[in-house]
Amino acid sequence: MKLGVALPHIGPTASPESIIETAAAAECLGFDSVWVLDRLLWPLEPTTRYPGNPRGELPAVMQIVYEPLTVLSFIAARTTRLELGTSVIVAAYRSPILAAKIGATLDRLSGGRLILGVGAGWSADEFVAVDQPITERDRRTDEFIRALRSLWSAGETRFDGDYYRVPPSICLPKPLQPGGPPIWIGGNSNRALRRAAELGDGWHPTGRMKPEAFAEKVKLLRRLTVEAGRDARAVALTLRWNAVSDLEEQSDIDAFSRALAEYRSLGVQHICFDLNIPRERPLARMLATMERIKKISLVV
Repeated sequence: MKLGVALPHIGPTASPESIIETAAAAECLGFDSVWVLDRLLWPLEPTTRYPGNPRGELPAVMQIVYEPLTVLSFIAARTTRLELGTSVIVAAYRSPILAAKIGATLDRLSGGRLILGVGAGWSADEFVAVDQPITERDRRTDEFIRALRSLWSAGETRFDGDYYRVPPSICLPKPLQPGGPPIWIGGNSNRALRRAAELGDGWHPTGRMKPEAFAEKVKLLRRLTVEAGRDARAVALTLRWNAVSDLEEQSDIDAFSRALAEYRSLGVQHICFDLNIPRERPLARMLATMERIKKISLVV
């Protein structure tokens, strides 16, 4: 099972120095990947509840969020081995032609290390800000992914959809990874599962779903994947894990070890730990927690 860590590109600690130091530590400790998230606004009068906690409150740490693909480009030149992932970008916030161009360029410049996590989004306020109707987000996201695949394929490109159109064109460079970077589908809903089954290379839910519920969702994912005409195991199982403790107390270490072992037994292939959600960690504590995660993972 591969392990990754989210870069500190959110909150008051976010800085070029902290991002570089975290990526360097991740590579030195033997993590497999580093990750970024997508947030445009921190609404003062939100019209949508945040799905990440029972109170529906967007964490204050998200008042500062560096643009994710820019951060990955910044860190690609300062690392050699780490996979570089988005967990996740929201499809409606970017045109697929721009996302395809940035993604292909980043994949080339990084030596083929990009993983593109994509989600449909949830914040009505951000959809207003990008002048897109949130009611069409699911169909738009599906078409965004299809357009990406077309733009990343070999030869000439043409795409005619309901939301996106590309005239007959050459779109270069192509990504270094054949067929383009893996596309992981973010979201815990059954609609996200269907998108993963039909269009994704991986399913990327959050750890709000406990292992028992995750196992039931995996059964549904496998069935939907077969119904889509694909091999049942064509979609990799991945996870975004927020709210990790400092792992200093033995009870926390035991609980973390049990959950990690359960996810591994369920076939999870890659986990991204975000150590700054729901609250920011000082950089020194974040680096220490990374060391503990890696140490625990070696014995689980």
